[in-house]
Amino acid sequence: MKRGALFGVLALGSVGCEPAAEGEVRVTLSGGDGTQRGYNDHLFQDGWSVQFSKYLVSVGDFTLTSATGEKRTAAGQVLVDVQKGDMPLAHLEGLAAGRWSVGFRVAPPGADTTLPDGNVSPEDLELMRSKGYSYWVEGIATKANVGVYTFRMGFPVNARMVDCVNGVDGTLGIVVPENSVAQTEVTIHAEHMFYDRLGTHRGVLLRFDALAATANADKVITPEGLATQRLLDLRDAEGRELKDPQGKPVVYEPGAYTVRTLQEFVTQSIVDQAHLNGGGVCTVAHEG
Repeated sequence: MKRGALFGVLALGSVGCEPAAEGEVRVTLSGGDGTQRGYNDHLFQDGWSVQFSKYLVSVGDFTLTSATGEKRTAAGQVLVDVQKGDMPLAHLEGLAAGRWSVGFRVAPPGADTTLPDGNVSPEDLELMRSKGYSYWVEGIATKANVGVYTFRMGFPVNARMVDCVNGVDGTLGIVVPENSVAQTEVTIHAEHMFYDRLGTHRGVLLRFDALAATANADKVITPEGLATQRLLDLRDAEGRELKDPQGKPVVYEPGAYTVRTLQEFVTQSIVDQAHLNGGGVCTVAHEG
């Protein structure tokens, strides 16, 4: 073999032995402005405003899958109050640079669920664990000439979110950069619990009258109260047909879902409220 050819072979061999470029991913869990600042009355069809004092989310098993099928998971689950601000969720290192699909799980806390220091009380953890809730929310709702209502509501969502679309650019998943960090966010869209239709994010209206009508004598709204509101026979606090400000009957549209009560409707509505990087929607692979 000629010297030039031999040098070429050696050069190719050395290139082939170079290590693959790697990067890392840091994931934050955020409730955005909705959980931290609430929703003003102009956003609601029926004139309510909402402020949260707690917005607890039980989430974990953040998983990345490469184009070749390699999976990397930040195992474990955390219970976080996103009303208090953004919280670290996962950190994965040594990832091959390139595109990875994203998945994670929202589920009731288990025996190994961890609590960030000072963020969630052990009592709230035990409440959610015993009730099978993956979301627990507290706050107040206010409407002019009606008053101030308190809500304490839990929802038993158990969903694996997969194939998440990136809310920044509309592509699938995220790109891990070479020798750098991809800052990624799981974003909770709290407004889902006030939607009036299922199966779509388009054309929805935010409503609260139907929830307020289930409050007890102390003006407290609970999951048990929501379960008394029948979707096909919505009633106001006086037991009359529930109507909107224009005097038309209020209608909640369930789409293809079989839900009978407002509690079931709201639970289904928030199943896919955890998005990727803002508004990126994920596919629900499993729920229970």
